[in-house]
Amino acid sequence: MRHLFSGLTLLELLITISIIVLVVSLGSPAITSIQKNMQLKAAAQSSYFAFQQARAAAITKSIDVTVAIRPGKSWCAALSDKGVCDCSTPNECSLDGVEYKVDFSDYRFVSIANVTFGEDHVAVFDANRGLAIGHAGTVVFTDGDKQLKLILSNMGRVRICAVGSSLGGYDAC
Repeated sequence: MRHLFSGLTLLELLITISIIVLVVSLGSPAITSIQKNMQLKAAAQSSYFAFQQARAAAITKSIDVTVAIRPGKSWCAALSDKGVCDCSTPNECSLDGVEYKVDFSDYRFVSIANVTFGEDHVAVFDANRGLAIGHAGTVVFTDGDKQLKLILSNMGRVRICAVGSSLGGYDAC
């Protein structure tokens, strides 16, 4: 009488687990790098759209709209129709009573390395044509390795470029 055994031996199981551990340990740095790149692009794009929203609101509502920016690891950028505000304080910055803010909580790998909008770190779009005359500047987002720069011109044009070499569809500055 023959006994047929099915299943895995202990040796086969250990070899399989070893291979899985090896593949995961080799692949995790690549996954983290991809996640950091995606968060960097998303943070820059969300801020880009916040600037565009500020410009559109300034033109359509005929009011000056301020974009307040706080640099660092706990960064934020928020819109206000009341002038300079602190975007780190809840509900202090609002546009028509609605808080419109982009901050670090959604982008844990990203920080703002540099802001060149003057001492108070604000950009202002004027009520007449949505221009940012006298309030042009840049915001540099970083994930520790790569950087994206959001640039606001005096004419109110907002664009994003990569610092150094191109990154994910953004040309080098």
